[in-house]
Amino acid sequence: MRTRTILLFVLALTGLRWAWVAMHDVAPQEAYFWLCSTRLAPGFFDGPPGTALLVALCEQAGLPSLFLARMLWPALALMATVFAWMLAKETFDERAAAWTALALNLIPAFNVGSTVIGSAMPALVFSLAGIWSVRRAWAGHRAFWLLAGALFAIATAFRYEAVLPPIGLIIATLASSRHRTLADVAGTAWVCAALALALWGPLRWNAALEWIPIAGGTVRTMWEFRWLAFPATLTSDNVSVVGLVILIGGGVLMLRDARLHERSRFLFAACGFSLAWWLYFSLRGERSGGAALLAAGPILVFLASRVAKHPGARIVALAVCLAAAGLSIWALHTSVEGRSSWRSLAADLQSSTRELPASESEGFFIAEDAESASILGWLLRKNERTAYPPVFVPESPGFPNQFGAWPSYADFVDSPVVVDEYFAKEQQGVNPFVGRHAIFLGSDLPQTIDGAFEQTTPLRQITMPGGRTFTIYLCLNYQTLPL
Repeated sequence: MRTRTILLFVLALTGLRWAWVAMHDVAPQEAYFWLCSTRLAPGFFDGPPGTALLVALCEQAGLPSLFLARMLWPALALMATVFAWMLAKETFDERAAAWTALALNLIPAFNVGSTVIGSAMPALVFSLAGIWSVRRAWAGHRAFWLLAGALFAIATAFRYEAVLPPIGLIIATLASSRHRTLADVAGTAWVCAALALALWGPLRWNAALEWIPIAGGTVRTMWEFRWLAFPATLTSDNVSVVGLVILIGGGVLMLRDARLHERSRFLFAACGFSLAWWLYFSLRGERSGGAALLAAGPILVFLASRVAKHPGARIVALAVCLAAAGLSIWALHTSVEGRSSWRSLAADLQSSTRELPASESEGFFIAEDAESASILGWLLRKNERTAYPPVFVPESPGFPNQFGAWPSYADFVDSPVVVDEYFAKEQQGVNPFVGRHAIFLGSDLPQTIDGAFEQTTPLRQITMPGGRTFTIYLCLNYQTLPL
């Protein structure tokens, strides 16, 4: 398989991805990152700040909001392909590199990640670049350790799981007498320092929130597995059945080969921890598609080297690639299903404000979850930006998502006036939303909404294309819930 042919194929695919992005509306996930980009912080509930910062930088270009950011992701997929090709060529040969580039661009998780703003694609780009840099360092070009540390640090700024490939490579380097030179030890120390610097801000942010966003449970819950959810979570986040076979089968074959060959040991060190992380969280019934995508790069490089060596295996490889391509088309179709219906839902929500009684204070919107609040906030956004998100989520005593870190309609603002002497010690402020009316959108009316408003009335019911049913409620005269 010629590299020029693969290059033309990938360039054409990038053009198709740009066209696909331009054809479809903003996804709820993209709207969430837009909200985060307007409220930058050292960390976020679902990960480090890299994606939100990248979206914020794209917003400075003066183009229509989110246009450049959405167009950047297909370009990132092209960069990931280039670094995967470079890694395969550095580790094996040009034919293996061509097969790697082809396979990577046909798996569903990669294709969906290249058309929707998310943290997985930029993390994959910089992780593959970092792995390639370490490979160059192992080949005797020790200065590449400096580049590797910087690249891995940037990858970790997008996803916490991106710390796993460098950890495996550091252990493999220090365990090898051949690569335990002074330059290699200094290089691994620099990688550790760069990772620590990249994680410092998000960890401090999590610590300030008592580790609620990052906590996965106690030591006891770490060993609680949800066996019934296990098969479904293995193929979640667009990890198809084909991807499942490639990851597990390729990982096992690589581990066997790593006992004999240095190149396989290197690749397994780069993906072993990511593969184990994905399997562990799948056993717990949790989704970790980002770790699966990080593991896929080195595994595809290994499998591509075997396909390039054995002509008989190419027929099987082409069949697998065709199956992956078909699953990718289906995954892309599913990823955009129902997006346009959010626009009509937002229009219905906006028209419902006519039902609000006349009041001196402006009404506000509440949606039942972060996904709905994000996409509706994007569609109902105003030109002026305030500390409050355009659409709120219901008040909660917990911290279920990033909205818990942003100002809410339930918050009190500083004021020298004590509203109620009974709460003089607890309530040193006023709530500017008291007495205001709201429109709530949800499947059911939660107790925190029903108890906080003097009157709640269902206005209309709307069914989305996927079968999800929403009810629009008119909520009158907000009063803060008792402490």
